Amino acid sequence: MKRKMVGGINNSLMPVNLLNKKFYKLKIIFFIILLFSTNNKLHGGGMVRDAETERFLYEISRPLFNVANLNYSSVDLYLFNDDSVNAFVACGQKIFVNTGLIMEFNSPSMLRGVLAHETGHIAGGHLARSDIALKKAQTPMIIGLLLGIGAAVAGDSDAAQGFLLGSQQIAKGMVAKYSRGQESAADQASFTYLENLGLSSKGMIDVLYGFADQEALSSRSQSIRVRSHPVSRQRIRSLEEKALSSPFFKKEESEDILQRYKMIRAKLRGFLNKPDQIIKLFKDKSEEDNLYALSIALYRKALIEEAIETIDILIMKYPKNPWFYELKGQIYYESGKTDLSIEPYEKALKYSHKEPLIYTALATALLAINKKDETQRALILLKKAIDLDPKNPQIYFQMAIAESRLGDIGKAELSTAERYFILGNLEKASFHAGRSKKYLKPSSPLSLRADDIVLDSENTKQRRRACPI
Repeated sequence: MKRKMVGGINNSLMPVNLLNKKFYKLKIIFFIILLFSTNNKLHGGGMVRDAETERFLYEISRPLFNVANLNYSSVDLYLFNDDSVNAFVACGQKIFVNTGLIMEFNSPSMLRGVLAHETGHIAGGHLARSDIALKKAQTPMIIGLLLGIGAAVAGDSDAAQGFLLGSQQIAKGMVAKYSRGQESAADQASFTYLENLGLSSKGMIDVLYGFADQEALSSRSQSIRVRSHPVSRQRIRSLEEKALSSPFFKKEESEDILQRYKMIRAKLRGFLNKPDQIIKLFKDKSEEDNLYALSIALYRKALIEEAIETIDILIMKYPKNPWFYELKGQIYYESGKTDLSIEPYEKALKYSHKEPLIYTALATALLAINKKDETQRALILLKKAIDLDPKNPQIYFQMAIAESRLGDIGKAELSTAERYFILGNLEKASFHAGRSKKYLKPSSPLSLRADDIVLDSENTKQRRRACPI
């Protein structure tokens, strides 16, 4: 039986999300494509969401978009589980980042430097090469990768696995090389963004030097980033001269940013590395990030009591950290102890200040209890999540379950139509919208919305042929 998304990094095929519009006001989509399996956590190939990582990445990227004068509501950022150190812009204003960047860079300023660079490509109008790259790099296979995302968010893990595995290698080389002029322009732009924000560009310089060291290697030995983003010592020196004269060059990251980044890397390490390795490395460690990774590894090994004991150590030290409660709730839920997951999810929601993914996680757990009162409460929570996160198809999926159980078939069909529309399955969106009208009051707002979905589906088909995501 397939488990559904419950928040955090989990085994579910978690869909596209628009972050909390009330608190973030930025539509960013973060994906981690996980191509490994565990006994009770991450099954096969799937796409997951993580509120903690999303919030952190949002906080360091939004200022860059703002200072670059971008319409930040139209910028999407995808995070893939790929250990190659790379990021690129493609398919419109979409920034793709590999988990390898986070795992390789021990400083958040280095990650910010890459994000600033890619922002420079968008702001500089260097997007034409993205479309060219998609056409030149075996477009059907690229589409296969993107369709794999669609299959994943639709909940079809088998189809997703086939698409993703078949396209993985193509994806790594899909980006055509930028011209050195464009690279230099993006460098200069990223420096300007950081300078205007009063932030150090040292991390960006460190990244460039790291890639420059690879230029002496054969192309087969170079990272994807180096091949797609040409770099040179001369290019670095011209930028470094400006950076060294900046009053912000030696400015340190705040302790809060450093600590949060450390914990995010620990979380990824716990989920991405073999649990036996993590347990062996960290079972006798007391550092907070090591305990975080250890609790996840114990959970993935189905050592539930030990996992709970470990995460409780962190909760005791940080009783208002929402992400520790979220993980605890997830451990209980995924191990079949749904009743025990409710309280930690409630605390995670309280301390995260209305995080839509946690609204959804709590609602999903309540629906799993399958009692009328809990179903009604779940529906209330899901409506709040929709208000904060209106483009998240997983919320509509859970809403359809709740509405169906409560006997509101028209709304359930409409929620299903909304879900498929967001996922890009326009035929199914139209089908379920049509079915909803059989139960909805004619000319009511909901009935009119069903009409809109049918019409918008037809109008959207042509546009989506240009970009499947």
